[in-house]
Order: sequence, then C-alpha cells, then structure tokens
Amino acid sequence: MKKLLYLSFIVLGGLSSACTSMLDVESKTSITSNYLYSTPDGLSRAVVGLYVKDRSFATTDAVEYCIQMLDYSTDIMVFRGGTAAAFARLDNLTPASGNIQTIWNQHYQIIGKANEIITAAEGMDMNNPEVKQAWAEAKAFRGRAYFELWKRFERLYLNLEPTTIDNADNREYKPATQEKLFEVIKKDLDDAIEVLPWVPDGTDISLNYGRWTKAAIKHVRAQVAMWEEDWNTAIEQCEDVFECPDYGMMDRAIDVFTGADLRCKEVLYAYQMSGNLGGGNTTSSGVVNGHKVSLITTPNYKKISGLQNCLEYGGYGWGRVYPNTYLFSLYKDKTSGEIKDKRYTELFRHKYYYNIPDLVPAGKELGDEVEVPNKYTPYLESLHPSSLKFFDKWTNTENPDRMSSLKDLILYRLAETYLMCSEAYFRKEGGNSSKAIEYYNKTYYRNGNTGNDYFNGPLTEQDLLDEYARELHFEGVRWPLLKRWGILYDQVKAHAGDTRADDPKLDKDYAQARTNFRPERDTRWPIPQDELSLMPGYGQNDGWF
Repeated sequence: MKKLLYLSFIVLGGLSSACTSMLDVESKTSITSNYLYSTPDGLSRAVVGLYVKDRSFATTDAVEYCIQMLDYSTDIMVFRGGTAAAFARLDNLTPASGNIQTIWNQHYQIIGKANEIITAAEGMDMNNPEVKQAWAEAKAFRGRAYFELWKRFERLYLNLEPTTIDNADNREYKPATQEKLFEVIKKDLDDAIEVLPWVPDGTDISLNYGRWTKAAIKHVRAQVAMWEEDWNTAIEQCEDVFECPDYGMMDRAIDVFTGADLRCKEVLYAYQMSGNLGGGNTTSSGVVNGHKVSLITTPNYKKISGLQNCLEYGGYGWGRVYPNTYLFSLYKDKTSGEIKDKRYTELFRHKYYYNIPDLVPAGKELGDEVEVPNKYTPYLESLHPSSLKFFDKWTNTENPDRMSSLKDLILYRLAETYLMCSEAYFRKEGGNSSKAIEYYNKTYYRNGNTGNDYFNGPLTEQDLLDEYARELHFEGVRWPLLKRWGILYDQVKAHAGDTRADDPKLDKDYAQARTNFRPERDTRWPIPQDELSLMPGYGQNDGWF
C-alpha cells in the first residue's frame, strides 16, 4: 500500500515526473539525483528542469495551455471546433476529462519538483549565491503554481515537502483553507522577490528574459493582492515595477507581438520558444518543441478557392478560436460608433486577398479582396477576423505549411500591470483618482482613442472591464478577471460565443456556453476523478458529480 501511494504521488505531487526530458539528459550525462540535490551546480540544473516543465505546458498540442490562455468560456471568444470543446462550450465537461487531469498534474508536478529544490537548498549553504538563486526560483514556481491552481479549482491539497516512500502514508487528505493557501502563496512570492534580481545576472533585459525576475514576481504578487482586495499592496507591487528603468511600454500594442523572439521592454515573463535553450524538450534537430497556438488562432483560409498558405497570412491555420463580435464592439466609440482604436486594425486581420493566379474566381484578379457573402458556410473557419498576437511569419520561413510555431509566448507584460494598478486606485479612491486615470491611459491613450487629449475621467468599472478586453484578450486574463469581479456568469450569459444575430455571416449559432453555463458549477473546475480516488474523503467541488 505504501508503495502504491508513493507512486500515486508521482501524479499528485510531481515527485519524479517534473521533467521527463531533463531526466533523459541526466541519464546521458551521468548526472545523478544525488548530485542535483547536494551541490549548488546540481540545484541550478534542477531549476532548469522546472523551466523546461513549465514551458512544456505550451508545446506539442498545447490544448491545455490554450484553455487557460485563449479565454475559453468567456465573453470575448467564439469557438468553432476541435479539442477541448467541453471547456469552450461548457458541454460534457466532467471530472474524468483528460484535460482537467493534465492541467492539475502540470502544476502539481511543478510543485513537487519545487519542493525538492527548496528543501535541498535549505539544507545547504544559503549564503551561496547559486543556492539562494535556485531556492528563490523554485519558490517563484511553487507560489505561482498554487495560485494558478487555486483560481481554477479552489479546493487544493497543500504539500510543501518532498514526497518520499517514508512519508507517503502519513498524508492527511483534506483541502487547505483559502487563508492558508494564500499565506503560502504570498510567502513563496515574497521570498522570491527578496532574492531575485530585476534583470537576470545583471545583463541587459533582452537576455534571459525567460527567467523569473523581481519584476515578474511582483506582477504575480500584485495579482494575488487584487484577489484579496488588498489595494495598497497591489499598488505598491505595481509601482515598484514602474520605477524599474529596464521596463516600459512600447509605442504600439502590436509592437509587443512582432517577431519570433519577443524580447522587448514591455515583456515581464515569457516562454522562450525559438532556439535551443538547453534543458531538454527539444526536437531531433536540436530546437525547442514548438506550439500550436498560432495554428489554432489562424483561420484555415487555404480552403477558399484562390488562397493558399503563405507567410504573410501566418502560414498554416486550423481556425478554431476567434475574437467575437462583442469584443470587436468594444473598439467602437460609444457616442459615434466609429472605430478609432488602433488595436482594431493592428491586433486583428480582417481581410484576405487572392494569392493563387490560376484559382482566382471568375471576375476577380490576383490581389483582389476576398468577399464574404452573408451566411457563407465556411466563414468562421476560413475568413473570420482573427487575432494577430500569435501570428507567425518568422519561424516557418521555409515552410508555410508547417503546423507548429517557435514564436515566443508571453505570460505577463507591463500593460496588465498598469491596468491592475489603475483598477486598484479606482477601487481605493474612486473614478476621479488621478493615478487610476493616469495608469488607464498607458494602454488606452497609446492606441489613439482620444485624439490629442488623454482620457480625463471619471473612470468607471465598465471602462476598466472593456480596456482589459481590448488590450489583453487571449492572454489568459479574462476568465480570472470575470471570476474575481463576480460577473463571470453574467458576462458569459450575455456575450459568450456568437450567434447568427450577432454575425449574419455565420451558418449557425456558436454560443453554447450562454445556455450551458451553470453558476453553481462553472465558476470552478472539478477536481480530477483520478485524484479523488487517491484521496479518500476529499470530496468533489460543488456542482460536479
């Protein structure tokens, strides 16, 4: 029995599966587990494994990454089809879902490996800079992992020790209180902030930007404070980042997403995908495994006669996840109805042009715009407007038909930091707060919304809600934001997906989440069924059976 429980913790706590590819590297280089957890260099190598494991969440099929980051089952996306439909449509989602299990495992495996590194470091010389750095990075990973799990599942098993065959039988399976979880999360993040530099190794911000820094963890710490309605702490953490000269806002939102290596002053934390970064998780040719986020968000335009895959349109696309008409409506001036916000044209592709001479329809010429008649059946799949945040013409230059991308993926950037700080001042001081208005303008004004004048207020909750969507759509912000504000149900019921009334070009309604959303169930995910079988008496989340 003890052995069985121990093995189960490989799933629950991530004891030995935190980084399969890194274990492969170890076997080839004769690096032992004892070496990893008994030497400063070993700890540094173990931390590399954490980065590889974290990044692996977005590689290969990237289904679970897309569920969390592409705003599934929110008010600003429409889902055409494909895997993970249960999340987008809130239909047939059960505790037995493989995607649920994978997301749970991903974060608990990171926690398990982080526990090992933290414990090992605390048994060594903590005055050694290499040991202290590894300890702080592991703290950052663990605190963030618990925070991400809590936002989705709420009822979590708290484990802060490495799981061994000797202690596996002594676990008490009961959910930790929210108070205790947040105590651990904040302590881990605060410990990481105390140690980590603003810029890794004192180098330029463009180098090693894929590693945890003080700025990135302060951003996460501010997120935690927002959930606690601790506005003062949120403001303090955000403004600390603003004062760091290594970070700043780009001139345009699209500038953040232009290129393969998204190394710019606005990025706080990203998955580096383009190139061999070490630590395993590479293809046979020696490059990092790619992701399919670009594939999922790029229309399958090649199905239209006269169009073929090309770099200018982002290469190969499946056309599964799109911005909906409600999101597009937020870029319109509330008075005139005109679209003045530059992000409407800069962050989205709205038009396609014939690019195959021999297949251009009669009466059309090469380079003419493809017209979309009303009720055109393949419209959503092939010609619907799409987000350009994951658009990739840089990493597939030799093969526009390639189905994976090596473009970097951004998790946190300064635009969200400013909007959080604006909201915190708004909650604390009201809509006339000069600081709330100032920080709101960091994203709103740079996109040409007010001519030569800044937005002067008063700021409203609706203003903030809309600006979060305009700036941060498909960056994993929307679902937690709506839940934190207590309006997830209302927004989903009103706007999720699209109907033919919303967009007459659709062949049918794509708004199942509007009717399927159950507030007693869908504000939190179910605990994976396989985990419940390992934790007697733990109990399922309300609404899930």
